[in-house]
Amino acid sequence: MEKSSFTLVFGESPFVKVLDFFLTFEDFDYPLSFIAKETETKWETVGKVVELLIKRGLIKKTRKLGKSWLYGLNKESMLTKLLIDIDIKVSDFYINEELKRQKIGFVKQANNMR
Repeated sequence: MEKSSFTLVFGESPFVKVLDFFLTFEDFDYPLSFIAKETETKWETVGKVVELLIKRGLIKKTRKLGKSWLYGLNKESMLTKLLIDIDIKVSDFYINEELKRQKIGFVKQANNMR
């Protein structure tokens, strides 16, 4: 998973990376092995982080597939809704900063052509 604006602000701890994974891929549920692979985090660590996120009401067990449980974002949680809003606002901030940077670069380039 490439860096997101969420991890740029809050860091790349396993907790933040797993939370960011669920905020990014909010419409589906996933097994621990897939989350570990995508976040480049050890399976055991992902398991511990997932348990913390469940206790805080941010994610939930959704179903069992074979021997594995799948986990998804708990969209009913008010805390989850707030985090989604923060994630969107942080992304908007970085998008606007990049647009400003590109506009300044474009203006400088246009002035050099005169």
